[in-house]
Amino acid sequence: MSKAIIFDFDGTLVDSEKTIYECFQSITRELAPGRINYAKKILIGPPLRDTASKILGPNHQNQLDNFVRQFIQMHDDYAIFHTHPYFGVNKLLQKFALMNIPMAIATNKREVPTIKLIEHFSWEKYFHSIQCHDNYAQTRTKAEMIKDIINSNNIFKNCYFVGDTVNDGMSANINKLSFIRANYGYGKSQEWSQVIINNSVESAEELGSIIK
Repeated sequence: MSKAIIFDFDGTLVDSEKTIYECFQSITRELAPGRINYAKKILIGPPLRDTASKILGPNHQNQLDNFVRQFIQMHDDYAIFHTHPYFGVNKLLQKFALMNIPMAIATNKREVPTIKLIEHFSWEKYFHSIQCHDNYAQTRTKAEMIKDIINSNNIFKNCYFVGDTVNDGMSANINKLSFIRANYGYGKSQEWSQVIINNSVESAEELGSIIK
């Protein structure tokens, strides 16, 4: 097993839950108030357009472009700076960097806010690769992003993948990576029976005891 690590972002390295839900609910109240309960309970993690479509439901798909546009403006101009690293993440990244453990990110978050946050936290120096679903003209799945990281740098072959949702776990399984579940993230209520979980942690700090 390579000591290299690929991380998910939202729900694994950063806690964006409160601000994202606030954005979802604010926009839904304006565009489709009858769907507000969906905005309150929707899983954070899938690409924005997919999530917005589920929130709006079949009767409000004509508002999809408007929803996405409003979210991008609200999130990127304000809410992004109310997103914070989980406790212990800064020290963990510093520790792994001192241990010369290669690190990368694969996230369904859009590239613009992801890079803004990484620069805001001064994390640029830690990651060999930052793959977002919209890096290229054709959007990619999480599994495809992981594959691209592996193909671009062989050090990530057979590495660890750390994530918090079923999609993260399945994407790691597809690429034959050792999956570490972040139990503190957003996938707590998901059905995990089809995912091979090699290890799990209750906090970011615990990762340091697994990867040495």
